[in-house]
Amino acid sequence: MMYKSKFAEDIENMLKTLHNSGLKVTYINSFLNSFDAYCSEKYRDDDILSMEIAEGWIHDTDSTSQVHMSRRVQTMKHLGKYQRMIGKAAYVPNYSIPYPKSAEPRLFTEEQLKEFFEKVDTTIMPTKAVPYRAMIFPVLLRLMYCCGLRSAEACELKCEDVDLTNGILFIMDSKGNKDRAVYMSDDILELCHRFHKKYSELFPDREYFFQPNLKKKYFTSGDVHNLFDAVMLKTSFYDPNAKKFTPHGLRHLFAVENIRRCFEAGEDFSNRIEYLSRYMGHDNIQHTLYYLHLTQRLFPVYRDKLRSLTENVEVAYVEE
Repeated sequence: MMYKSKFAEDIENMLKTLHNSGLKVTYINSFLNSFDAYCSEKYRDDDILSMEIAEGWIHDTDSTSQVHMSRRVQTMKHLGKYQRMIGKAAYVPNYSIPYPKSAEPRLFTEEQLKEFFEKVDTTIMPTKAVPYRAMIFPVLLRLMYCCGLRSAEACELKCEDVDLTNGILFIMDSKGNKDRAVYMSDDILELCHRFHKKYSELFPDREYFFQPNLKKKYFTSGDVHNLFDAVMLKTSFYDPNAKKFTPHGLRHLFAVENIRRCFEAGEDFSNRIEYLSRYMGHDNIQHTLYYLHLTQRLFPVYRDKLRSLTENVEVAYVEE
């Protein structure tokens, strides 16, 4: 058992319950480690969550981040609710700290996107830990852009999830614990074919499609962010004082360009909004409708066509 306080058994069982329920709480382990260490030092004989213990730990931090504080409160809610479920008179915080609103994404223009991928293709250098970075990232980043994938979804693709015969990516256990199938265009399918053939010669027994090395099974979203930022520094349009471009912007650009192509082809997008929502793995169609508003702002020529679809619909940017 990795936890040392008197809460250890309940923490372990709570995590099993969360996992079995399908609830994916990616941040909770590090917060529970902190809580366990706090209780081991200050409440060695306590095993039921009281207001004093919970609120003391929630505020025992130097961080002023709303996200950080919100997650501390949520961690205590999970533990308190679990203890109540098993019959203990535990404290459950009756308040929440809202996340700050995310800033609207900054998207590449056509010229900027072209230059960005030129830099991806020509400036990424191998490292001792990841000697094939220059082979992996041009494909991984294009897959994010061409298929509207989240960075974690691209990084965590297993070889068995990539059907190169039928041109399908199987996205497993993604955000909201959802699985979905994503169809690749002919161009990106051919790129993945070439990559897989070449990389399999170098790394024949890998489990993950973009596996970095034998010790590390897959890249993290943080790895993608770091490399993306390093490439951005080499572009002619990099401006340290402007709003940052991010890897997630490639996913947003995919959605906006799909809407543009739909209208340029004269199609009725209202009949396809649900398809795009499922394709992108949104758990709420409001998140997809956001892109209609974004397309109007970026491309006023489509404003009249989109107004009938977006009037009376209030949406805000959520990093989905």
